[in-house]
Amino acid sequence: MKILLISLLILVSNDSIDLSPQSVYEYCVEQDIQHPEIVTAQAIQESGWFKCTHCSLNKNNIFGFWYKKQYIEFNNWKESILYYKRWQDRHYKGGDYYQFLIDRHYASDINYTNHIKNIVNKHAKTWVTSSE
Repeated sequence: MKILLISLLILVSNDSIDLSPQSVYEYCVEQDIQHPEIVTAQAIQESGWFKCTHCSLNKNNIFGFWYKKQYIEFNNWKESILYYKRWQDRHYKGGDYYQFLIDRHYASDINYTNHIKNIVNKHAKTWVTSSE
């Protein structure tokens, strides 16, 4: 029993340690998520560069997904990406992804897509370059 608990703690803590723009981008690519650079920027925006303390990040929810006025809780951040993948597959049918986010009312901030574009324009090259 002790070994199982220790193994579980190591697994959970490794997932937390590995949480970075690069690891999120790479996992998005691995899961065949469309527009992984935009999705990574969304995770950054929603979690304050993965440093927020009073947000959905404490529930391993890097995108701020909620249900019945509560953040959805995940066992680790990778589960949050898998949830995003299911959401994207269900709703996104192609076209301008920024417009899709606006049309889906993904965020309440009217400047949300501008924030995402700024993150992508300033930082995405480092994720794409280092994972190729």
